[in-house]
Amino acid sequence: MSKKKHFTIEEAKRIGEMLGIDWSKFDVEQFRIGMEVELEHGKRDPVTNVTNDDPILTGKIALAHLNEFPDYYTRLSKMEREAEEFHKVRRT
Repeated sequence: MSKKKHFTIEEAKRIGEMLGIDWSKFDVEQFRIGMEVELEHGKRDPVTNVTNDDPILTGKIALAHLNEFPDYYTRLSKMEREAEEFHKVRRT
């Protein structure tokens, strides 16, 4: 597994502009968070590595989700917290 990578707002904005993102549709911070989440498809896990941490490919995955729901990553975070709580309670 590789070291966790982070994207700055500036990097996310630059990558988003390379992908032709219209920032009036969703927030740059949602895209930045999405890029970090989607690194799960990169070097973090060799078994599921499809992007090799390429920022453009990672950005495309984030963009695909944001095109579905502009607050996709806020919703994902909430769902993951709820799932963690649910499974923590079941283990006790």
